[in-house]
Amino acid sequence: MQASDGRNTRAVGTLLGIVLLSVIGAWTLEAQTKYPNVNLAGRLQQHFYYFDNGDYAAATGPTTGMFTRRARITAKGQIAENVSFIIQPSFEDGSTRVRLRDAYIDVRLTKPEATTSVGVRVGQEKRPFGRYELTSSNNLPSLERGAGRGLLKASSNDLFIGNGFLSHDIGAALRLQTSVGEGRALTLHVGVYNGEGESAKEVNNAKSFGVRATVDVTDKLNVGGSFFSHDGIVDVQGVPDSSFTNQAFGIDAQWGAPGSEGLYAVGDFMYGEDDSENTLTIWGLSLVSAYHIRMADKESFLYAIEPAVRFDFSDPDRDTDDNGTTIITAGVNFYLSSKTRFQVMYENQSFQASGLESIQGIRTALAVSF
Repeated sequence: MQASDGRNTRAVGTLLGIVLLSVIGAWTLEAQTKYPNVNLAGRLQQHFYYFDNGDYAAATGPTTGMFTRRARITAKGQIAENVSFIIQPSFEDGSTRVRLRDAYIDVRLTKPEATTSVGVRVGQEKRPFGRYELTSSNNLPSLERGAGRGLLKASSNDLFIGNGFLSHDIGAALRLQTSVGEGRALTLHVGVYNGEGESAKEVNNAKSFGVRATVDVTDKLNVGGSFFSHDGIVDVQGVPDSSFTNQAFGIDAQWGAPGSEGLYAVGDFMYGEDDSENTLTIWGLSLVSAYHIRMADKESFLYAIEPAVRFDFSDPDRDTDDNGTTIITAGVNFYLSSKTRFQVMYENQSFQASGLESIQGIRTALAVSF
């Protein structure tokens, strides 16, 4: 009996020793530097569409299609307390090549506890223009920002991407955020860019410039404004002009957050010049709204249901009548979990020009993020 008690005592002592060593080891690791560190995230979005687009087959492609819209792995982390990075390669749209999307380094110039945060970003990021373009594709309620495959590339998003105001570019930016009240902030983003777009080298000595400011009016409402001056090489009367620039401005507002309970609404109005010799006046209006309803039954197969609608109008030349394009989207997002959605959308693309038939059909997607 005494021997048994001795063995038990030694076993308890050994266990306590292991626990103590574990606590000391954990404390030692906690006390050591935490940098560098890297986290991985990603998204996979599979799309299917059917549109009666036969009249425009040369531009839209087939009537039906299944394809990988996005397959992305994102590496993000910190090198030091004030230095972080993001690298995001992407396979998408059925392309056989891998694209480089976000790829930048952030350096924070202020202390973490400062009321006003100031930092510098260098690398490839989205130009600071257009709220819906800057919204993560993880939770887009309308399934697409632009016209999407199967439709003519004539949405307001497509129009302003094509003229150098939206999407990715390589450059450097100053980022500032300051508190304007409890839980509310003013954010300023000022950047200079090559102007050539994603992963493209500079071709002239000019640069593009952009500035964007947003402010939280309430805990739900955020408003913003943007200006962008885009440089390019354009033939003017048959002679290449390396110093050519075209400008645009935008105003936007958002209520709520995508994927959160309740109402989410976002609107973008964009106005500017195209990058042609005549610098035609272009403009676009995009309105998106969704209502996210969580299931009360925790055992339900569905996590949430989210009806959504979108209205988009674009005009490539304000001085020419009847050349605008309208896209109406309406459908439902079925959330199987907070990170898994099945989306079904009806879309109609119509044209102001007389004699042009509209395109209508169904677009669906199964998407996961992690």
